[in-house]
Amino acid sequence: MNLKVLEDLCDELLRSDSERSPTLSAMSDGDLERVYVDVLHQFGLELICGVDAHSHWMSDSLVISSNLGPIHGAETAFYAILCEMDRRGVDEPDVV
Repeated sequence: MNLKVLEDLCDELLRSDSERSPTLSAMSDGDLERVYVDVLHQFGLELICGVDAHSHWMSDSLVISSNLGPIHGAETAFYAILCEMDRRGVDEPDVV
């Protein structure tokens, strides 16, 4: 999954009145598993960028104060993928 497809998926999820994504629904189970891994990696990268740009510790919690838009976009896409996988009964792939 490239950044353009991820952005399109996030836009679709924001504009959609339904709980199902036409983009994710059209994917095969194998494609959905690959997208899961891609978006999970992107989510991690966005978190790292936010931590690097501006973060601090408050009690025992790390507070990230930068890169919030991309972090929330990747998080939304990731949870939409998880919901679609759950709906289909597809197991989450092992991620390295």
